[in-house]
Amino acid sequence: MEYTEEFNRFWKQYPSRWNSNLNCYVKRKKHPAFLKWQKLTKEIRDKCLRIVKQIKRAEGTPRDAVTWLNQQGWDDIDEPDEGKHLPSKMTNVIKAVPEHKINTNTERNRQRKELGV
Repeated sequence: MEYTEEFNRFWKQYPSRWNSNLNCYVKRKKHPAFLKWQKLTKEIRDKCLRIVKQIKRAEGTPRDAVTWLNQQGWDDIDEPDEGKHLPSKMTNVIKAVPEHKINTNTERNRQRKELGV
């Protein structure tokens, strides 16, 4: 079976499930997940690709990929807001601190001056 590149990226990033009773990872069902993937719209597939890395963080023990797709798991996770914490304008200017604002009266600096370091 030949899978699409888009699905392979999703499958590679989707977290594996750990079975604590057997102390091993549970085998994932790739072909049924691919069949469900093909039925999804382009918008939903794009959303799944954006949030796939957050699945384990949001769910703890993730559902099987087929179950996650069948139960519309993409609705359970909020999309990350990438630019939320970045300043609106980035500059490469280094801010100079005025000499009088630097605390040179600390004990460490006094001792260094005495030693001539």
